[in-house]
Amino acid sequence: MFGDATTAALELADAMCGPTSELRAELLDELRFHFDEAERAELLLVCGQANLNNRVGNVAKLLLDG
Repeated sequence: MFGDATTAALELADAMCGPTSELRAELLDELRFHFDEAERAELLLVCGQANLNNRVGNVAKLLLDG
């Protein structure tokens, strides 16, 4: 359904939701193949921000009245 570059980016986003010390070497190679250093940095920031927003939103629903 998605191209190889998009699939690798989505796998990175998924992997960043767990222990990042366990990122597959093959995924890292795939990301290096499809994206230059600036693009990989942007992927990290976008994925990290989305992950943070989701986690904070989930806790806010539990902790705050709303």
